[in-house]
Amino acid sequence: MISILKKLGAFSIGPIVSAFLGFITVPLITNFITTDEYGRCSMFTLAQSAAALSIYLGLDQAFVREFHSFSDKIEHLMANVIRIPLCMVLFIDIVILCIPSRISMILFDTPNEHLAVYLLALMLPCMVFENFGLLKIRMEERGLQYSFFVILLKALTLVFTVLLFLSYEKSFRSAVYAIAAAEIITGLALFFATMRHVPLLTEPIDRVLMERMLRFGLPLLPATMLGWGLTSMDKVMLRTMCNYSELGLYSAAYKIVNVLGVVQTCFTLYWVPLAFRWYGEKRDDRYFSAANEIVACIMCAMCFGVLLCKDLVALILGTNFARAVYIFPFIMLYPIMYTMSETTAVGISFARKTGYNILISSISAGTNIILNYLLIPDLGGVGAAVATGVSYLSFFWGRTLISRKIWYHFRIEKYLLYTIVILVNCGLHTFVLGWVPYAVSAVSLLLTVLINWKMAKNAYKLFKETG
Repeated sequence: MISILKKLGAFSIGPIVSAFLGFITVPLITNFITTDEYGRCSMFTLAQSAAALSIYLGLDQAFVREFHSFSDKIEHLMANVIRIPLCMVLFIDIVILCIPSRISMILFDTPNEHLAVYLLALMLPCMVFENFGLLKIRMEERGLQYSFFVILLKALTLVFTVLLFLSYEKSFRSAVYAIAAAEIITGLALFFATMRHVPLLTEPIDRVLMERMLRFGLPLLPATMLGWGLTSMDKVMLRTMCNYSELGLYSAAYKIVNVLGVVQTCFTLYWVPLAFRWYGEKRDDRYFSAANEIVACIMCAMCFGVLLCKDLVALILGTNFARAVYIFPFIMLYPIMYTMSETTAVGISFARKTGYNILISSISAGTNIILNYLLIPDLGGVGAAVATGVSYLSFFWGRTLISRKIWYHFRIEKYLLYTIVILVNCGLHTFVLGWVPYAVSAVSLLLTVLINWKMAKNAYKLFKETG
C-alpha cells in the first residue's frame, strides 16, 4: 500500500503543480483580454486537438498495450510505433502550409494570422514526441520524471504568456504564441530525454508487430474521432451558432474545470498500468471493486465541494467572465464521470474488446451533438455545458455496463444514486439562485463522506495487507 501511494504521489506532483500553474494562467489571460479574444485563442487549441485526432491511429494505446511484452526491446517498439504518426504529421503539415490563409480564416475569422498557422504546423511533430515520450516514462513508472515534463509545459506557457503580454501585445496572439512555444520546447526536450537513442531511420520494420498494433489500435480510431466530437463539438457549435464571445465564456469555464481534472489525470496515469499489473497477477476482484468505490466517493465529494465554492470562479476570472459561473457546473461532469469510468471500464481493455469503444463513443457523441443543437440557440454556453454533462453521463454508463457484462458483475446501485444526486446539484447551481443550491450541496457532501467512511477503511486494510 505504501509503495502504491509513493508512486501515485510521484505521478501526482506534475498534474497538481501544472494545474496550479494553469489556474494562474487562466485569470491572467481573462483579465487582460476580452471574451471575444479568448474565444479566438480557444480555436487555436481546438485546431491542435483536431490535428492530433488523425495522427496516432490508435498506436499510442497499442504502445501501452505492448509495452510490457517488449520490456527488453523498448527502442525497437518505439522505432516502429512512432513512424506512422510522424508520416501523418508530415501530410497534415503540407496541407496546412499550402493554405495558411484559409486555416487562419477558419480559426480566427481573418486571413492574416499566418504566424499562428505556421506555429501550429511546427507544433505537431513536437506533440508526437511529447506524447510517446510521456507514455514511455509513464509505463516505466518514473513518476518524478513524468511530473518534471508536465510541469515544464505549463511553466513555459505561463512564462511566455507573461513575457508576451508585457513586451508584445495584450491579445489572443500573445496567448497563442505562448502555447505554441511551450509545446515545441517541451516536445524537443522529451525527444532528447527519451528517444535520442531510438533508431527511427535505421530500425527494420517489424511487420508482425505493426500488424498486431494496428489491429489493436485501428478499432480505437473511430472511437477516438467520436471522442473528439464528444469533447470538442460543443466549442465548434458555439463558434458556428453563437459568437466568439460566448465561446470565450464557455472556454474559460472549461479551463477552470480542468483544475478538477487534475484528479482525473493523477489517477488515470497510475491506475492504467496498475490495473494491468493486477490483472496479470490474477488479483481478486475485490481489489477492483474497492478501487471503484473509493474513486466514485472521492469524485462525488469533490464535485459537491467545488460547487460550494463556485462564487470564487467569478472572482478568479474577472468581471468580463463572471457569467461563466453558471456554465461550469455541468462541465464538471466531464472529469468526474470520466474518472469514475476509468475504474469500471478496464474490463473492456482486459478482454481486448476495444471495438465496444465505438458504440460507446457513438452514443455519447450523438447525444452531445443533438443536445447542443437543441440547447445552444436558447441557452448559449449554458446549453453547451448541459449537453456536455449529459453526454458524459451516457459515456460513463455505456462503459460501465459493457465492462460489467464482459468482465465480472460488480455492484452498480451506488453509481445510480450518485448519478441522480450529482445531476440535481449541477442543475440547482446552474438554474437556481439563492441559498438552496449551497444547502443541497453541503448536505450531499456530508452524506457522501459519512456513508462511505467504513468502506474506505475496509479498502485501506485490503490494500495494506497485500502491499
